[in-house]
Amino acid sequence: MQEISQGRLRYFHEVVACGSVRGAAEKLDTAASVVSRQIQLLEKELGVALFERRSRGLTPTEAADMLLEYYRACRAQQEHLGARLQELRGMQRGSVQLMISEGFIDSLMEHVVGPFCIEHPRINISVNVGSVNEVVEAVASDAAHIGLAYNPPVDPRLRCRASRKHPVCLLTRPDHALARHRAPLTIADILPYPFALMSAPYGLRQAVDLLEFTERIHLTPSLTTNSLRVLKQYAMSGAGVTLMPNLGVHHEVASGELVALPIAHPILSAPECQALLRLGRPLSSAASELMRRIELRLPAFSEGGAGKGGKAKTGQ
Repeated sequence: MQEISQGRLRYFHEVVACGSVRGAAEKLDTAASVVSRQIQLLEKELGVALFERRSRGLTPTEAADMLLEYYRACRAQQEHLGARLQELRGMQRGSVQLMISEGFIDSLMEHVVGPFCIEHPRINISVNVGSVNEVVEAVASDAAHIGLAYNPPVDPRLRCRASRKHPVCLLTRPDHALARHRAPLTIADILPYPFALMSAPYGLRQAVDLLEFTERIHLTPSLTTNSLRVLKQYAMSGAGVTLMPNLGVHHEVASGELVALPIAHPILSAPECQALLRLGRPLSSAASELMRRIELRLPAFSEGGAGKGGKAKTGQ
């Protein structure tokens, strides 16, 4: 087989990512006819159909899935070569993309990203925040080198580089009735009070959904949000209580604005913070160094930042 055009592969990748020729054209700032022509030439070059045309758009074929895997492998190898050359330049240039859950923001910036940027000002760091599903997909699709997620689903495309258990707690003001209750709390203790929860795409809510299914109960929150900050403000306002891990509320608990109460339930004790990498993707020297610092310095994974009973695990 002759060498595949990298330019056409780029058009192909954008069509897969956008789900349509028009969407890819807008992202690439070119005409839809140009994108369509490049896909046709690529299909002719390979001798296979890459998309099935359906009413809702384009659906990748099995051949397209294989080609996408090849394209990502090529990109990863190019990046690896660039990283090795970068090492020769002493980490003077480069970029690292991170996709993280909201709860990591404060500690990541304080303990890892901030100091790294000071030491290596010419390395570009990109930090984006999303739901656990968005973190998983960003790492699996090579949109991010490193993902930090709370209670992520198992995905065969990923490997877990570091993990530590962070149980779901009940957060409330110190003057709330539950704050005077003997710990650990039970689910029955919590149900009579108004409470707030994260929305469905987030790892925290997925743990609660599993609890509902297992216990055959239905929880009706008085407030639902996609922001941990909103949950914290809700609890601090005295409007009710909320369920979340200690992750992201260290300052509020340390200052006495909130108290974190353990809950006696195995499902709520099981969630982990995980650092995720794509299986088989080599990391640049900058990404490797950042990952090393995450393992050693981020309280979510380091010995000093464990929740009760939490023990850090690392994998290569």
